[in-house]
Amino acid sequence: MKLKLNITLDPEYVLTKKYSAVLPIEEIKEQILALELPDTVIDNESLTGLSLQTEYKNCEALREAVLKILIDVTKLPEECFIKDIEENTYCIDYNDTLSVTISEIGANAPAVYESYRKIEDKVGWAEFKELCHEILMVSPEIKRNSIYKSFLFQNFLISVNDGCGLSTALDDFMKLISDLELFEFAKKQPVIEMRLSTKSEPDSMTIPEALEAIYGDDDGGKLICFDISEYLEKSKHNELKSFLAKLVAWEESYIFFFRIPFLEPDAFNNIRKVLADVLYVRAISIQPFNNDELKECAMRAVSEAGYSADDLVWDVFFSRICEEKSDGRFYGIQSVMKVVYEMLWLKAKSDTLAEENETGGTGNGIRSKTILQNDILSLSPSFNKKMRNGFDELAELIGMEKISDRIKEIVAQVKIAIENKTMERPCLHMRFAGAPGTGKTTVARILGQIFRENGILRNGYFFEYSARDLCGEYIGQTAPKTSAICRDAYGSVLFIDEAYALYQGDDRNSDYGREALTTLVSEMENHRDDMVVVMAGYKDDMNKLMEGNAGLRSRMPFLLEFESYDRKQLYDIFMSFVKKHFTYDEEFANAASEYFDSLSKEYMQSAEFANARFVRNLYERCWSKAAMRTSMSGSSRITLKKEDFLAASGEKEFSEKLAIKSKIGF
Repeated sequence: MKLKLNITLDPEYVLTKKYSAVLPIEEIKEQILALELPDTVIDNESLTGLSLQTEYKNCEALREAVLKILIDVTKLPEECFIKDIEENTYCIDYNDTLSVTISEIGANAPAVYESYRKIEDKVGWAEFKELCHEILMVSPEIKRNSIYKSFLFQNFLISVNDGCGLSTALDDFMKLISDLELFEFAKKQPVIEMRLSTKSEPDSMTIPEALEAIYGDDDGGKLICFDISEYLEKSKHNELKSFLAKLVAWEESYIFFFRIPFLEPDAFNNIRKVLADVLYVRAISIQPFNNDELKECAMRAVSEAGYSADDLVWDVFFSRICEEKSDGRFYGIQSVMKVVYEMLWLKAKSDTLAEENETGGTGNGIRSKTILQNDILSLSPSFNKKMRNGFDELAELIGMEKISDRIKEIVAQVKIAIENKTMERPCLHMRFAGAPGTGKTTVARILGQIFRENGILRNGYFFEYSARDLCGEYIGQTAPKTSAICRDAYGSVLFIDEAYALYQGDDRNSDYGREALTTLVSEMENHRDDMVVVMAGYKDDMNKLMEGNAGLRSRMPFLLEFESYDRKQLYDIFMSFVKKHFTYDEEFANAASEYFDSLSKEYMQSAEFANARFVRNLYERCWSKAAMRTSMSGSSRITLKKEDFLAASGEKEFSEKLAIKSKIGF
């Protein structure tokens, strides 16, 4: 039997005990928990009250046990307590000093308990949990007085981003409402999600199509969640209101949710008011997962698989999460689970290889259920690079001598400021100016490692985004999106490529870009000691960008200029790629040298020349040609030859980059 226990103390009585070592409610709670009642869950507690649920067979027996605890804690005389039964609820009262009620939650209590516990166990989703708790608390009163319409006429606006678990939350909500017997759901497909669009598309419905689907549904008994993101624009509000008005007729047959992306409060309230003009709306906003919550999701998944993870594993995990986020297409829990499954696979592979080495494949080796960092190093390519000292990595880069010296100066300056508490720590946000392929991204990635190794940043992770990744699709989405990206990068490096797109100094400017820039500047100021923002682009474009916000230039005091590579440096970079993975003959090296010497100055100075990126593309094309040649000859070892280079460099992408001879004369 599932029982509900509520204890309420008079505030004036509590005040008389304010100097006690332990407050009465704390001592009462401690002694009740000492009873070791089965499946006890505390719903709410305060200085004057305690509410909990427990599995217990006998209300009266529990009342007697609680009474003994109250007498022991309060020292009040037993004969002054009043015991009574009201509507199957066992009560204890002592004048106005305290009151206790113990009641059975209902015949469906075990199912309700499981449904609610599943919701309470969710990572994040605070406002959703509050809503479900309120429904749980109020549901007995609704059923007792048969006022079901007070619930059925509620509709729910939920502001949540993709990848935060909306589908799971809707299923959990449906199960809780069903177990509370507030609404009878259809057995077949009780939860439906549909995206509303202004035009008919395979993965969405127009408003007329959505209404037709409801008209054609004879069963009802469903929770329907409409994604109304495309109707956030003010010009579409009247069309949305017309749709909402038509839904009123079905409020007793369906539970309606309306989903929008996570928005800033003003924009969220504006769309809430649009819905509230027509419907009774409960609005909840779900914060995007932070890094601690993503880690909690991953730890739970690892545990459910029967494993645990060493603390050092999470450095590799977050390095991979940074890589997942850097393309602007992070899918929240789905991406986390993908990474966890890869971790489990790599762990199994590591154990298998270790067992073969130890036992010769007999299968008698002892396998650990703890994932270690060495088991999953291949999970994150960028983390593998961190196994070396940051300055050593920087020194290996061709043509970066001036950049390396400047970074050493910055590190030395900051370390002195950290050690000398009387000095102000310099702001570390930077501008990287230079042509594409000059190493800006590579240096920024190493920068995080160097700052972590020197105690300047606590994490040193590297988050890479383009300017457009900071901008939302809808009004009110940009600021929270930019803030979430910055929040991820606390303690790390946030690298924004092509940052000039946020502000170009002309009519091409978007309001979203300005909003992103304003939010970014605020984050840069508020977290100047715990985040390094690096904006990268051409020098002229970066100068225009500085005009986009009055405080931007002063908050980015360091300008590092990346010079384009000369022909000799391009050749050296090319050969460094080759030497790392392949053998080659002398004729191959000579052909490469002649090719880079023949590149025209005009092309190398043009906006389309990608420097080291151009070199990497040529290198990859070379060994691709060699791989094809080798496989056709039946050999398994690749040696790069002159013919491979000539075949690669002869393709249009590379051949037209050769020296352009100017025509002289008439």
